[in-house]
Amino acid sequence: MLVKIVFTVLIACLALPLKAGETMQLWVTVDWEGLSLEEDNLHAMRSFREKFPHIPLLHLINPAYFLQPGANRAQIGSHIRSTFLPQDTVGLHLHPMRSLVQYCGVTFQTAPSISDAKEDCREASCGYSVSLEYAYNQLELTQLVACSSDLLVTNGFQRPRHFRAGAWQFGPKLQAALEANRFIWDSSYIDANLLTTRWHKDSRLVRLLKQLHPQSTPFEQPFALSVELMECPNNAGLADYTSAKQLVQLFEQLLSARHPVMVLGFHQETASDHLLNLERAIPHMEKLARQKNVRIEWMH
Repeated sequence: MLVKIVFTVLIACLALPLKAGETMQLWVTVDWEGLSLEEDNLHAMRSFREKFPHIPLLHLINPAYFLQPGANRAQIGSHIRSTFLPQDTVGLHLHPMRSLVQYCGVTFQTAPSISDAKEDCREASCGYSVSLEYAYNQLELTQLVACSSDLLVTNGFQRPRHFRAGAWQFGPKLQAALEANRFIWDSSYIDANLLTTRWHKDSRLVRLLKQLHPQSTPFEQPFALSVELMECPNNAGLADYTSAKQLVQLFEQLLSARHPVMVLGFHQETASDHLLNLERAIPHMEKLARQKNVRIEWMH
């Protein structure tokens, strides 16, 4: 069964260059950071689903929500699912918060961080900006991925096979951890320059990403990390960093370059502020595709 699933992902990701009458594959991903579930953000997501019911979402969920002090797990699950449609897929998203790391029996690390934030605090959310790849060893990451996956399943979600690292902090150790846990799809590669609308080009995050993914560009297409694991780069970034105009430009450039896969998305925690960028861009992208006689396949 796993071989069949991997083969399906290979076919879905390794598409051939576009020609008129062919297909462009778009993934819309949601990073659920594990920080908060505010009604204005959930409402923005539900509104998006009403406007674009034909677009499935890939929900990459950090299960740290379920470990917050006084958490009502049933209510949290209900809030998350209120944004779902039947065709959606659930995956795993990890920021190594103290609450989650300790719950999983791993020694919490406070550094290195993607920012200058102090992570030696006592709050449950501490650790959010710590780099998974640089702060933890392969065994710890394998344990953290397994435990986090189990936590999602315990709270009624499907076992995740799709992944994105928090702050895109993905490298060889995390890759091995995903393979050990039978993940088949990752979307942690990104061109750091896509983030410079909000992060300075010399910021720690941008520098770390250029070390981890030095060859990534907005034109980067899916490739096999191993026999088991496919990489579908987050080549269009997230709506927090890319305006509607930039998204349309990226889409048009991919069309012109005959690159058939685009991975975009947004953060749940900032949906009320930035999801509008996608809402404005999508109709223009669909119009451009029609003009080029290219069909959009919305992936999940």
